[in-house]
Amino acid sequence: MNPLQHIMSPESIAIVGASNNPTKMGTIQYLQLIHSGFTGEVFPVHPKEKVVFGKKAYANISDLPYAPDLAILVVPTKLIPSMIEDFGKLGTRHAVIISAGFKETGKIGHKLEGEVVEIAKRYGMRFLGPNCLGIINTQLPLNVTVMPVQTYNGKLGLASQSGTYVSQTLPYLYKRGIAFSKAISVGNAANIDIVDCLEYLGQDDATKAICLYIESIKRPDQFLNVAREISRHKPIVAQYVGGTEAGARSGSSHTGAMAGPDYIYDGLFAQAGVIRVRTVEELYAVGWTLATQPPLKGPRIAVLTNSGGPGTAIADTCSRQGLSTPEFSHELQEAVRPFIPGHASPRNPVDLTFHMDMKGMTEHIPEVLFGSDEIDGIIIHGIMDTGFAEIVYPMFKDLVKVSLEEFKKSMEIDLEKLVNMPEKKKKPLLISSFFGIEDNAIRSFHKHGIPTFDSPEKTAYAMSALYKYFLIQKRLHGKPGISPVPDKAKKLIAGIDAKNIDECKAKQILAACGIPVTNEVLVHTYEEACAGAKKIGYPVALKVCSPEILHKTERGLVKLNIQDEDALKRAYDSIQKKEKNTPMLVCEMLKGDRELIAGMSYFPGFPPCILLGIGGIFAEVLKDTTFRLAPLSQADALSMVDGLSSKALLGAYRGMKPVDKNAIASILVKLGDLAMNFPQIKEIDLNPIIIVNGKPKVADALFVMED
Repeated sequence: MNPLQHIMSPESIAIVGASNNPTKMGTIQYLQLIHSGFTGEVFPVHPKEKVVFGKKAYANISDLPYAPDLAILVVPTKLIPSMIEDFGKLGTRHAVIISAGFKETGKIGHKLEGEVVEIAKRYGMRFLGPNCLGIINTQLPLNVTVMPVQTYNGKLGLASQSGTYVSQTLPYLYKRGIAFSKAISVGNAANIDIVDCLEYLGQDDATKAICLYIESIKRPDQFLNVAREISRHKPIVAQYVGGTEAGARSGSSHTGAMAGPDYIYDGLFAQAGVIRVRTVEELYAVGWTLATQPPLKGPRIAVLTNSGGPGTAIADTCSRQGLSTPEFSHELQEAVRPFIPGHASPRNPVDLTFHMDMKGMTEHIPEVLFGSDEIDGIIIHGIMDTGFAEIVYPMFKDLVKVSLEEFKKSMEIDLEKLVNMPEKKKKPLLISSFFGIEDNAIRSFHKHGIPTFDSPEKTAYAMSALYKYFLIQKRLHGKPGISPVPDKAKKLIAGIDAKNIDECKAKQILAACGIPVTNEVLVHTYEEACAGAKKIGYPVALKVCSPEILHKTERGLVKLNIQDEDALKRAYDSIQKKEKNTPMLVCEMLKGDRELIAGMSYFPGFPPCILLGIGGIFAEVLKDTTFRLAPLSQADALSMVDGLSSKALLGAYRGMKPVDKNAIASILVKLGDLAMNFPQIKEIDLNPIIIVNGKPKVADALFVMED
């Protein structure tokens, strides 16, 4: 069983570090626990206090009447090992270590953290932290953080390597109508990590979408397996901040995290079906949208607005994010027209231009739009009532002769029909407004789980996340398996004792695995080169073939487009002058129209990483590559092809045949199988892969073996 099942739902808790001093962190967390309404038994433990805010305190852990389900430790760092030992002896098997000062501080802290891990292991204990900020379960209820929870029974689950994002953001979230189901601060993740949290939240019925704040992932292969399964039925949103030098350095000092480059995490998230966002604001907003709204089943968005600027901004952002705001059919425009002023447009966006009849915006037009088969989702900008009333009241108070509260009451909108439309019609609704919770309409949306946003662009971006998740679920989720490498390839690899493999041997291995390579002959003399060229047929290419020479082109050791024997002689003599008595390859001269690059490499802590990129003369300029972790399914590999920014180059273009994507994907899958079967291969570089009549063929290859 996942240890968080016990940690998030304890029946009794001991909190070590709670006192009668309200400025101490342990006391604050103790008071939050009591204030949250936790109905289980709570035991404060303090060496001097006899009573802590009305509850009997215990001087020692051994004095507790029985082993509590969960221990919370907020004490000086040096005391943690002995206290974990004491709880282990008592029989407590789960803990949350709030105290900091461990591996994030350097070698001494790292050693101390290792000691705590070993003690816990000895007693079969599982713990969160150290250096974390607690947990929240709004269903129990349970809150052991430093901030009060203002909204319970939420739908959004959060696992975070920052304690602030679990706790100090609670007032921020309340103002935006966002409520956690569960929230977990993992801190240094010494014993329970982000993968454990993801697995737990994936199984939690109250959690409808999952948010992750990540500084590093210790078990990326397990993360991939778990996230891939969960993302089929529950959305996952992640913010990763370790992909730059500054982010990695900060993460290391914050939680002792070991980060990886952005492109690896981009590939990991794409492969796992995780939606990546760039800011914590997006993390919460996108997560809440996915947690509360019906699935978006297509890209067609209706925009209803009382202002042209915001409506245009929504439509523009939708388009940039892969959504569409199609012009309504004549029939749909005619259905909308009776509810709009004569000057307004019914086309989409439906622009009412500061029309104050809120009934049209909140009932009549939405009913038409939700009922239309032309529309998959709806965004409305400009609904407002009491917030607007309060602002304009000074202008009216001498005329209307009523109090501010009466004036505000008269402006309140009945949103009962609108807030029920998403669930009734199974289409998402998002609200854009420049008002916040001071406005009754915004509070009504929050009460009914309709996301609101303080800018048109943010609203459209959140809607696009629903479409991204639709595409994730639609995408094939073939489970990758590690296919055995053919015997011929095994024998070739078994016979290698050098660090690098020459091009000829590398291509023999690739060919044995079913990867298409150029037709070629290894030669040692000019006479052999002539015979090879005749066998292959002119034109040919000639290149040096040595495991010691990795970069042939830069040194003038590759001659292309050799048309006859005279040209072959000149090419052969030229290479011989630079590299005497070195074998050469006579290769078929491919007449391709596009080039790709592919390869395999390792990054510390990760399984083999597979690369695909646009090659040729634009490779250095475009730097257009995608990555995934081995092993790959065919669907994973196809998503790599589709993930290239310049993928349009692979289609039919100016008489060129479209590239066979399945053939490219097959190469990538086989590279992954090679890497998984032979970990002694540390790097594979296929550059270029030339496209001939739509089919890929490897023109050059490099293998680097373990030294």
